[in-house]
Amino acid sequence: GFDDGNRKIAGCLGERGLRQLFLANAVRVGPEQRPQLDALLTEVCSALDVKERPQLYVSQSPLLNAQAIGFDKPFIVFSSAALEHLDRDEQRVLIAHEVAHIMSGHVLYRTVALIIMTVGLSALPFLAAAVLFPFQFALLEWYRKSELSSDRGALLAVQDRRAAMMTFLKLAGGRDYGGTDSPDEVKRQAAGAGGQGDGAAPAGTGSNPVCRGKRVT
Repeated sequence: GFDDGNRKIAGCLGERGLRQLFLANAVRVGPEQRPQLDALLTEVCSALDVKERPQLYVSQSPLLNAQAIGFDKPFIVFSSAALEHLDRDEQRVLIAHEVAHIMSGHVLYRTVALIIMTVGLSALPFLAAAVLFPFQFALLEWYRKSELSSDRGALLAVQDRRAAMMTFLKLAGGRDYGGTDSPDEVKRQAAGAGGQGDGAAPAGTGSNPVCRGKRVT
């Protein structure tokens, strides 16, 4: 039943429709456009031995985030806020996280979850919405857990725990704006939070960053 709903959504939107939905206001990254970001993607794909390199886009957004999206040919959307707030090593972590989603086969289900969160079930074809309705909470819970496995994939790619922790710190609270950020303090905060953050609603790569940070450090 659940896979039937996914197929109905994919059949309704199609790969082209999906790209129009998410990329209407995005810039494609390449050797001649945002070349430094393109180089980071190349480094990550080499580290993880990726056979088919995904396309990377940057979208104007105040939300510090990135998303791997697609049905047949996944692509990555990187927010402009991520470029503004993250340094080069932290951007590498975020790209590696999304590439890990693609390598793990997460993207189809995550795309359906993103569509549900972005436009809601009411905007989907009736039959697809009817099939997915009983599964939506389980899907969103799986979405959250898929973040944790891709965090580990990102750490495998970058081999830099401090950069990973600083990425989580900024996903949670933005850059320091002249203040001081302490990864150790974030670890203590996460320890105090226990599992409380694990049940929060997902919101892309930025989902529960403090509690996720303690799992990769």
